Amino acid sequence: MSDRRPAAVLESSKPLAQGLPCATGPPSPPSSHLFRAAQYLRMSTEHQQYSIANQSAAIALFAAAHNIGIVRSFVDEGKSGTSIKGRNGLQELLRVVESGTAEFKQVLVYDVSRWGRFLDSDEAAHYEFLCKRAGITVHYCAEQFENDNSATSNLLKALKRTMAGEYSRELSVKISAGQRRLVAMGYWQGGYGPFGMQRLLVAHDGRPKQILKFGEWKSIETDRIVLTPGPINAVKTIQLAFDLFTKKGTNRRRIAEILNGQGRFRGKKPWTITMLRCLFSNPTYKGAYAYGKHHDKYKTVPRERWLICEHAFPPIISEKQWTEAYERVLQETRRPKDAEMLEGLRRLWKRKGKLNSTIINAAKDIPSVVAYAKHFGGLNEAYKLIGYPLLRDLSFVHAIQMSRRMNRALCDDICERIQVVGGSAERMTTPGMLRINQNVTVKIFLRKCWVRNGRIVWILPLGKELAADVLIIGRLKPPEGSILDYFVIPAISQLRGPLNSRTKDNVPYLNLYRFDDLQPFIETFSRQSIREAA
Repeated sequence: MSDRRPAAVLESSKPLAQGLPCATGPPSPPSSHLFRAAQYLRMSTEHQQYSIANQSAAIALFAAAHNIGIVRSFVDEGKSGTSIKGRNGLQELLRVVESGTAEFKQVLVYDVSRWGRFLDSDEAAHYEFLCKRAGITVHYCAEQFENDNSATSNLLKALKRTMAGEYSRELSVKISAGQRRLVAMGYWQGGYGPFGMQRLLVAHDGRPKQILKFGEWKSIETDRIVLTPGPINAVKTIQLAFDLFTKKGTNRRRIAEILNGQGRFRGKKPWTITMLRCLFSNPTYKGAYAYGKHHDKYKTVPRERWLICEHAFPPIISEKQWTEAYERVLQETRRPKDAEMLEGLRRLWKRKGKLNSTIINAAKDIPSVVAYAKHFGGLNEAYKLIGYPLLRDLSFVHAIQMSRRMNRALCDDICERIQVVGGSAERMTTPGMLRINQNVTVKIFLRKCWVRNGRIVWILPLGKELAADVLIIGRLKPPEGSILDYFVIPAISQLRGPLNSRTKDNVPYLNLYRFDDLQPFIETFSRQSIREAA
């Protein structure tokens, strides 16, 4: 029978090793029956002690001493233990455990820190509890205590988890402090240099050694890396762009056209106005090193909190020219105020005699249609604020967009609540479609109301055949700001065709499927092991 697994999940026979530590405890008596177990292995880049081979060998000794046969391995190589993101091995282990299809009853881990160095110790406990709830025991093979759910073992685990998280926190602080110290000395900290700059390897005394090519890194711990201008064609491209921008007053769009027309690309990519904005605002080109611009890779740090080392590298552009370009970019990209945007729209209306999307996007002195739509909640709303006569009401477009956002939020909420009660739920590729507990499909609809004959009516979209095993229809409360209630209709109900529903006085058979809240539906998909139920 074939077994489809991601690359992080490996089949493993029981490895052998000698002289490696394992958990204390009396070995089990010899038996022809082996208890089936999986092993979880994780290594970041800490020390040889935690290599995958050493962990596997220690786990093998524990397994041999306790009559355990390892039938499956879950591996995370080169992964930090501070987060579950990117740890495909642990994620797959938990998926198998929660699916109820695990072919093992125990999980063997080298020690508590290999399970994870989560900054919140409750996160590590949560993942272990998921295994325990599924009837699967977690053993820490190199720890000096048995994971038997006793008060002592629970206390020691809590202490170990806190220590593991604190180790990562302290290590992060030390690494950050060390990096900032080296930045203040002008040494480049990780990653490739920006366009037009090369990485130069220098010895501990500052003596140049070699230019590092793409994919090359330092191999001696005491060596350092600095940036230096090059290659020459890239340097000339940067100087030309700055000259066009500051000396000739050329706008960024025209500069991109000139550079691309001359074949002066940014690497292999043609220039765009966004790339030029980054070029003109990067202090590296005046020889300064700006460090700490981002937090957690995605969150931008305010400029006043950056660590800037002036004169760290040889400059390509003079500081005066760079400052002039940077101030112009700030002025061009400054977020306009509401009054400024509306005044610009009034001027354009007076100049052209009318307004539409084409006219607004073609104007160079005001923001684009997208900017007005994001800023005011729609172009129609901006028109109303300046008194421009509306030829047609575009509010239905915004109602559709709002309904789609609410639908996505409702799908996410249902998935989270089902997972809380022990089930599994995931969004499918079709909008509004969910798969619950691997085999039940659910389609989510949101419907606004209509007024017919003086009464508020919602149309329930039941076709000739339901699109899923269960249909959930949320009725939007006027003016569509929240959900009034839900109709949960299974396919076996045999209800078909568009049905009209009202606030009250619905036909009795329709009220059978109406719910004020989805909690009863959520609890239907909770899972409980047979052992616990007994």
